[in-house]
Amino acid sequence: MARRLQKELAELRKNKLEWCDIQPMDDDIMRWTAMLVGPDDTPFGGGCFNLEIEFPAEYPFKAPKVRFVTRIYHPNVKTDSGEICSDILNENWGPTLNVTYVLNTIRQMLQEPHADNPLEADIARQLAEDKDAFTQTAKKWTLDFASP
Repeated sequence: MARRLQKELAELRKNKLEWCDIQPMDDDIMRWTAMLVGPDDTPFGGGCFNLEIEFPAEYPFKAPKVRFVTRIYHPNVKTDSGEICSDILNENWGPTLNVTYVLNTIRQMLQEPHADNPLEADIARQLAEDKDAFTQTAKKWTLDFASP
């Protein structure tokens, strides 16, 4: 598994995602940090969001755990812990998937927040009932907590 993670890291360094920077934490191949730039066409645009990625011993047969270190206003992210709704990564997970898939899934989550299966019911309700208010609050949090 460590060999696979080394390969994935080398691949990510070779074929960099223009909106994300990633590296192991303290030379621990099982824990990575990522700095993800919010997509421009969203309330998270212009924000720099730090993530922690922790790989279980069973990786790639089990999905990594990912959490936002940077505070974010999103129905599928716990505002106090940064925990991401496990369904988002675990639902379609299989051993052929990789870190690039994880990062793209999180980016898509920012582009298309869903009120279904939320970790934050109040934010999901606001998204469903008053999308403009959700967008304003998400933009404010991005400015307050995720400014580069």
